[in-house]
Amino acid sequence: MDKKDLDENAVEAKIDAQAETIPQEAEQTNSRSPKTLDASNKEAPKTKTKPEIKAGSSGVSWGFLFNFVFLLLLTFTTCGGGYYLYQELTAQKEKASALSVELKQALNEPNRQISRLAKQQQELASSTHSGIDQIAANQVQLNERVAKLALRNPNHWMAEEAKYLVRMAGNKLWLEKDPSTAASLLKAADTRIESMKDPSLTPLRKALAKDISAVSAIKSTDITGTVLTLDSMIEHLHQLPLNRVELTNAVNRKEAPEMTESIDDWQANLGKFWQSIMDDFVVVRKRTTDITPILTPDQQWYLVENIRNKLLQSQLALYRQDQVNYRQSLTLARKWIYQYFDLNDPQTQAALSALEALKTLEIQTPTMEHFHSTALLQQLVVHGNLLASEDSSL
Repeated sequence: MDKKDLDENAVEAKIDAQAETIPQEAEQTNSRSPKTLDASNKEAPKTKTKPEIKAGSSGVSWGFLFNFVFLLLLTFTTCGGGYYLYQELTAQKEKASALSVELKQALNEPNRQISRLAKQQQELASSTHSGIDQIAANQVQLNERVAKLALRNPNHWMAEEAKYLVRMAGNKLWLEKDPSTAASLLKAADTRIESMKDPSLTPLRKALAKDISAVSAIKSTDITGTVLTLDSMIEHLHQLPLNRVELTNAVNRKEAPEMTESIDDWQANLGKFWQSIMDDFVVVRKRTTDITPILTPDQQWYLVENIRNKLLQSQLALYRQDQVNYRQSLTLARKWIYQYFDLNDPQTQAALSALEALKTLEIQTPTMEHFHSTALLQQLVVHGNLLASEDSSL
């Protein structure tokens, strides 16, 4: 039922109520005077007109119902939102709890690893200390044994000196690449063994002779002198003059004809003047040699630095006994000097000649890896004599 139906019902109810009150008023007016009755009769039709419709209780009920429904919907919405928020907060709390558990596990794992590593380190330290103690004990025993041998054998210090000389020869040969000094040290060690006047040391002297022969066969390369020569070239690279393009002026240029001071020769003077203008206006020169482009200052700097780099690479290859890279670096440096620098300058010619001579340097690498006399000298120092097995093998 809508609002319009409710208003019509209310109007009909009011009309019925007024209709019931009319007979009662008529009975009361019967006792009045005719004049009053007439007057009431005249006024009666006016009361039967459509009554005024006032706002009744039904309008208030409808507004209350609307507000009630609105409040009910608002309550349900608020409850639903609160329940949804509660569910979200619960889910977030569960996620936070799970994340906290994972974080604690992630933090506990490094701690466990640190504890395990600390334990392993302690075990390793204890084992290392025990190993060091064992080595120290063995060293003490070895020193005592050497001392006893030294007392028994008066030539012990001679053997120690010969062993030291052989070790120095190895350093000179394999570290410093100096075979001549290594051979001299081996000869000095043989002299120490010879001074001991012990026939049982003949196998040791044979081993020393074999080592001396092998080292002497190695060609001595003057590495230090070569490196110093390359250093000098590197220092003087910036002094080398570059190859410039020199376009010669007109060598065959004809001299301008002289003009006379006579007015009568004005036609001849005009022709000479015109000819000199034409000679200076167009100049044709011929060049039969190759034209090398002029380098900018930046390019000149890079050129000098690249040549210096190649010379440094050749020095490094020389120390490493690398014949191939040594020659390649020198070849490329010489090529750049020949291509970009003035070949008529004496400094350029000297640099090219020095590089060509350095390219011919032969670097011979020692093929032997150890001395045959090292093991025998160790036996002599430790035991005071050579073992029988070594004697039979030699």
